[in-house]
Amino acid sequence: MRERLARLIYELGFFVFALFYLPLFFMKSKHRDGFSARLGRVPSGLKKALEGKKVIWIHAVSVGESIQAIRLVNTLREKRPAARFLITTVTATGQEVVKKLKNDDDAALYLPIDFRIFMRRFIRDIHPSAVVLLETEIWPNLIYESASRNIPVFIVNGRISDKAIGKYEKVKYFLAPLLNRLRGIEVQDEIMKRRFIALGAKPELVSVTGNMKFDWEPPSQEEAVVEMIRQRFLSADSFLCIAGSTHEGEEETLFGLYQSIRSRFPQFKLLIAPRHLERIQAIENKAKQSGVVLRKVSDFIREGSTRNPESGTGETLLILDRIGVLAGLYRLADAVFIGGSLVKMGGHNLVEPAFFEKPILFGPFMHNFIEMAEEFKRADAAVEVGNASELEKELVLLMQNPERCQALGRAAKHLVFRHQGATNRNLEMILSAVA
Repeated sequence: MRERLARLIYELGFFVFALFYLPLFFMKSKHRDGFSARLGRVPSGLKKALEGKKVIWIHAVSVGESIQAIRLVNTLREKRPAARFLITTVTATGQEVVKKLKNDDDAALYLPIDFRIFMRRFIRDIHPSAVVLLETEIWPNLIYESASRNIPVFIVNGRISDKAIGKYEKVKYFLAPLLNRLRGIEVQDEIMKRRFIALGAKPELVSVTGNMKFDWEPPSQEEAVVEMIRQRFLSADSFLCIAGSTHEGEEETLFGLYQSIRSRFPQFKLLIAPRHLERIQAIENKAKQSGVVLRKVSDFIREGSTRNPESGTGETLLILDRIGVLAGLYRLADAVFIGGSLVKMGGHNLVEPAFFEKPILFGPFMHNFIEMAEEFKRADAAVEVGNASELEKELVLLMQNPERCQALGRAAKHLVFRHQGATNRNLEMILSAVA
């Protein structure tokens, strides 16, 4: 009874929300792609290709989770070479990453809108042998419709953020039956385990397998871009700071910091990689207002010349306007600032720069990666700064103290290697349900 009532309330609420939001959602050009899939329609060619096959469906949200999904698929394929894999995402950037990195035999689609009719049609057409949801992708109709067909559904790399836990607690009465429809919940740490259990999940369903983000490996794509930037943008005495996955409000701060440091240390260089590429034009406008000459990486590469990029008038810095390049570029950095942490966005993953043994700096707002951030601080593998002036001060200290750079970088890499293995642990649970 409680489950039936929960589902009814969810669908009524979702319908009201969708009535007002979905028209705006589909009006945005970046969401028009995949319209049919969002309504639960599977292309006829794909439907035929999957017919009679053992299909494992992996769902991720955006870029970071999509990269994890690809890694999980590649690992699963080694154990189940006859299986076919479908990867769904919510965002356009996530879809772009999946299509770029996936195997030719794998399929990539947008997740259908979580109405019963759409999800039922989608599941009927792909008929998965198992469904794997990354992190906190709790979609009621996806779970109910799969479970009603005896299709095992798992959450792997499970997490519930500080921001989300309060909201989930308000609907705990209805959430508990949904969580207990899952075949297993594999979480990142003990805190996440306690949170899922507190929301009503049976303790025997929840286990700690670690954070798959620590299993990151450097990409093989875009090596030519990395090498070109190394040769044309950097010199022997350059000190490059990469600001990765920045959000609105941080770029202006970085422009001021850049000008201040450059006035004293001409070897300082900055590469900004905004989290959302649709903001590039707005960032360029703000750069002009700040008196900064900003060059896009795509333009920088297209020129193809060997002239020094700073031979023109004014100061220059680079802004990354290409997806899938940032991770490889971290290997060029002398220091890395984690975006989304000077503003209240919750920060981003620390593993990629840590893998390359880079000193890492982040602001006070790392609540989306709170456990990871705290562990990095405890291991002296990263430095937290309270504001822009502290960030500038720390960057100058790193420029003047190469030994500190090396110590922070070594500690970061050691921490990452110590935590690896979560992907294989999650694999064991999935394979137990997929004969």
